[in-house]
This record gives sequence, structure tokens and C-alpha cells, in this order.
Amino acid sequence: MMHSTSSLIRCVPTRLLLIVAVFVWAASTALADTKGKLTGTVVTKTNEPVIGAHVVLVGTSMGGATDIEGTYFILNIPPGVYEVRVGSVGFGAQLFREVRISAGQTTTLKVVLVEEAVQMGEVVVTAEKPIVDVRQTSSVTILGKDQIGVLPVQELNDIINLQAGVVDGHFRGGRTGEVQYQVDGVSVNNPYDNSSSVRLDRSVIEEVQVISGTFDAEYGQAMSGVVNAVLKSGSEDAIEWSAEIYGGDFVTPDNASRYPRNANVRPNAIQNYQLSVSGPTVLEELSYGLLTDTPST
Repeated sequence: MMHSTSSLIRCVPTRLLLIVAVFVWAASTALADTKGKLTGTVVTKTNEPVIGAHVVLVGTSMGGATDIEGTYFILNIPPGVYEVRVGSVGFGAQLFREVRISAGQTTTLKVVLVEEAVQMGEVVVTAEKPIVDVRQTSSVTILGKDQIGVLPVQELNDIINLQAGVVDGHFRGGRTGEVQYQVDGVSVNNPYDNSSSVRLDRSVIEEVQVISGTFDAEYGQAMSGVVNAVLKSGSEDAIEWSAEIYGGDFVTPDNASRYPRNANVRPNAIQNYQLSVSGPTVLEELSYGLLTDTPST
């Protein structure tokens, strides 16, 4: 009896460590899709690798260097559009603009550096998105904040309904409860009917991914589609703000029979006011974001 009891006591810490490890792994997996990755190679005009070339995201503290094969990678990049500067000793620096980094996606950028004998200005190259991504195996639509800003919508649900294959929350003819909704990689489905339990205004959204078919096994409780919304993060070097005001009223010519209460037009019957502010703080690598919203009346 004493031997069995001591064996049981020795097993308890091991089980506790196993449980803690599982929780830590689950937490890291839930946040895995909120960041992106930039990778590629830096070579010369003769396709020789450039060792020790520095690759920097302009305006951030993120960057990397190439290895002996000229390969580099930068992990945990917040979604957005960046400028990428690449340079090395003995070569002219190059600046790539409008490089989009998407959550859960890997962006590849190959750089060809030109040798220089004298000091030269940097070469500016505008990055072009490939027409077809041969590595993509699922039907994914990715919308950045610039594209969302020009859409005639106000909320996340309106953005989703404008995508191909989606009609009033139904993905490819499926039921509304068969869609997985995520915000920053965390599920926000209502346990009662599996619908989305949050409403997001477009002013707080950095990127929206709508997956309508052949999604990976990492998305649980999804049969028809997956919606992954990534929220904006404050800038580390500048204060950004935006404001929006709209109003109006419903008007119909059939005021006598079916809509007698719409006979009078009131321009201020519907009102909405929004203000968002974000920027750096006194602490390094810490920013803030603030949104005030007065709902429609």
C-alpha cells in the first residue's frame, strides 16, 4: 500500500505539467492566425546569394538578415501594407512599397541587388500582387482596410454578404449555423445557435478573410465557411484618427395604404456618429486604440 501511494503522488506533478502544456499550446494555436510572415531570397544579378543582407519593415522594429543561402524570413507581422527596405554592403538599397501582409498567410518577396561602386540612391520598386497564388488551395477572399473603406457598408456582416457565394449569411447554400466566425483568431460563435455573437463596425477592422470552401482542419465547427476578422492596432510612430457622420430617413411613395406613418420626411430621423483614435504611448512597442460610437436612432 505504501509503494502504490507514493507512486500516485509522483504521478500527480507530471499530469499537472501535461495539462498546463496543453493549455499553453491551445492558447498559442488560437492566436496563430492573427499574424503574417514575410520570406524570400536576396540574390545578385548572377543569381548568387547575398549573405548578411538586412531586410527591414520601414516604420517598425521588425526585420531580418539573410543566411548563407540568401534566404530570410520575418515572423509575427501584424496584417497591413508595409514598405520593405533591403540593402547590403557593396550593393544599392532597394525599397519595396505596398507589400501586403495578411493574417495566416506567407508573403514571398524575391530581391535582386545591384552592385555599386559609389553611393547611390535607393531603388523604389512597387510590389505587384500575383494574379494567381499557386500555393492557395482554398477559396479565400481577403479584404484590407483600404478596400473596406470604399465599400458601401457599415458593419462586418454587410462586408461578408457582398462576397461571392454568400447570401444573407448563408455560405454556398448552407445554413447560418454552419459558419465559423473569428475575431483575432478567437471564435465568437454563439453557443445557442452558432451564429456570430458580435457586431463590428468597419472602422475597427484591419482585414477580413472570407473562406468559402476547402478550409483547413484548424477551423473547427465550420461546414459552410469561415470568417476571420483582424482588428486594427495602433501605430507606434504617429497618431491616427477618423470620424464618420451619417443620417437620413426612410421614404416611400406608398404612404396612404401600406406605410401611413412615413408620410412626413424627417432628415434627422436616423443619426450615427463615430470617432476612432489610435497612436503610440510612452511605453515602447505599446500603442492604444479608442472607438466611440453613437448608434443609429
